[in-house]
Amino acid sequence: MPPANNIPGTSMLSTRRPGNPAQEATELFECYLPEQAERLQRRLNGSAWQRLLRSGAVAAARQARAETPAEPAPDRLAADHLIARNEAAARARIAAGERDRESLLAILARWNDSGAADVPLPGLSFLGLCLTWACNAVPKCRYCNQQPTARRMRLAHWKRVITRAAESGGRPYVYMTGGEPLLWRERLYGPDGLIRHATARGCPANINTNAFLLTPHVAIQLVASGLAKLHVSLDSADPAVHDRLAGAPGCWQRALAGIENIQIARELLGVDRPVVHVNCVLTRENARGWPELVRLILHVKKQRSAGHQGSRRGDPVFRELGAHLIPVGGPQNAALRLAADEIRRFHQETWERAAAVWDEYQEETGVPPGERVAFNDWAFFASAWRRVAHRGTLAEYAAACVAGEYARLALGPRCHIVPTQAFVLPDGSQYWCGAHYVSRPEPVGNVLESDLVGNIRRSLPQVAGFPGPRCRNCATATLFLNQGIEKTLGAKVEAWIKEAESEAGPSPG
Repeated sequence: MPPANNIPGTSMLSTRRPGNPAQEATELFECYLPEQAERLQRRLNGSAWQRLLRSGAVAAARQARAETPAEPAPDRLAADHLIARNEAAARARIAAGERDRESLLAILARWNDSGAADVPLPGLSFLGLCLTWACNAVPKCRYCNQQPTARRMRLAHWKRVITRAAESGGRPYVYMTGGEPLLWRERLYGPDGLIRHATARGCPANINTNAFLLTPHVAIQLVASGLAKLHVSLDSADPAVHDRLAGAPGCWQRALAGIENIQIARELLGVDRPVVHVNCVLTRENARGWPELVRLILHVKKQRSAGHQGSRRGDPVFRELGAHLIPVGGPQNAALRLAADEIRRFHQETWERAAAVWDEYQEETGVPPGERVAFNDWAFFASAWRRVAHRGTLAEYAAACVAGEYARLALGPRCHIVPTQAFVLPDGSQYWCGAHYVSRPEPVGNVLESDLVGNIRRSLPQVAGFPGPRCRNCATATLFLNQGIEKTLGAKVEAWIKEAESEAGPSPG
């Protein structure tokens, strides 16, 4: 595989040059840029893929492929429950003359037992599983800040947790991480593995991986399992920078090879799932290279779904390989953390250079001007500064980041989503969410000793105290959901006030 800076970016999607290896890619890789199609064809022609094809494993996987479940709408699940449970109480206060929006929102957002008794609690929308602390990155990534616990959970225990979450009524998104979850091998992606166990119960599954173990065999098994998303660690377009952060030479090559094996497996099985995303830990060593990582992603990603008729933005692979920029965490990583001026420069100058790469890509690939999409739209997942609203200026946000409190200025007065989430560690400890899995307050329970859903219901009084100090590194996705729910509830309050005043008629005099 050529270095990232040698990946051409000037070919049109429809280009096929006679006499060139791109011709061999035929229809199988027609939805990729020609250079990527050539690379995929060369990899497919290699001994590993050819052995797998001759073994009949690909044909068997095609026959046994599980359908990927639809993803939940976690914001709607939480908002609908709160409205159903607390509408009567909020309307009664409005009828009594209350007009303070904050007071009314506080009533509408209550998760405790003071609401309508006949409205059951909703199911889960998110289930995080840290399957193992073991990792095949040796030495470990320089920024790794895991806090291992004892290992007590076995395959049967994890299956029981997934089953219980699915039975709760929400069909949660099952997010599996580690350590390196692919070390679980057949227990993860085999016929009786956790992914198929989740998908069979209507729960879409995601895996976080360094991609080292993404061989052709594993790629075929993952695609056949019905996996919804795959997040691959890729910190730079420069192999040397990525390998330095990952801790060893060759990590960049292995990550790209794993991505290509997933791409080949999807095409052989005729599906677009799992959608692949990139996890990039943002440090002072790779921040300046963000535009080049965008360039690499754009020319490696699948460009369109076969047969897709709608807008580009509506294509399931529109944000294929979309990057999630993860701020480096942990006090031990202070030397890797961007300084305040570097953070400001990244979100201004570096971001604009990346936007220029996106504009250049749309021009080169022949996207009609009327169909072009803004970079901030395509890179929706990338920037916490742009994805959610923060109180204060970029300079104030930078100061919070330097202090290691990336989410502090985006936290609202309430956490609406957390009662629909759970995060379980290898020792069975259950936390409210991903932020608490990292910050480690007292767990809400242990799934080896008590029921997953029962732990949530028993701990509901805690929700009134969120967000708290342990929430200052809340995941951007959770912040986004909470801010959306707050807007939905606020709109309901405004509508009910308007309705009450309309029914009351004009005031006398």
